[in-house]
Amino acid sequence: MTRELEAKLIKKYPKILVDIYGDPRQTCMAFGAECGDGWYDLLDECMNKMQYLCDLWSTNDKEVQVVGNQIKEKFGTLRFYISVHGANEIENNIIDDIISEAERKSEHTCEVTGEHGEPCKKGGWYRTLSYQQARKDGYIACNESTEKYWKEKDEKETAKTVS
Repeated sequence: MTRELEAKLIKKYPKILVDIYGDPRQTCMAFGAECGDGWYDLLDECMNKMQYLCDLWSTNDKEVQVVGNQIKEKFGTLRFYISVHGANEIENNIIDDIISEAERKSEHTCEVTGEHGEPCKKGGWYRTLSYQQARKDGYIACNESTEKYWKEKDEKETAKTVS
């Protein structure tokens, strides 16, 4: 993710991203959000929900706070690792559900553009990409029927440019 988009997230969620760019011997957040700009909205929505609940659950005698440990792409989908301080089991489960929702949404959100995407592969590398981005970067859809449809689109595009 670009530093500009990371800066927007840091400004909005300083408590969650407290360790970003920290000492790499202490935190995996030292490297920032290791994913494409297309997942910015997913991360923004996820952190917004988590911080809202942390603020709601915190009282005079109890503070609940999520701290990001690592944000990255793995096998084509978003991974968001965290620590939760001060939460009970139910609150932890709710936070886990929020992260799971963002990770599931990333399975169909292009990591580059934020548009609808599909799991794609190129050699041993996996990414979730839109049709246009996959073709630009040389990836094929993991799903055979999606790749067949994309090849038909390729043929139509080629026919348009030839005529």
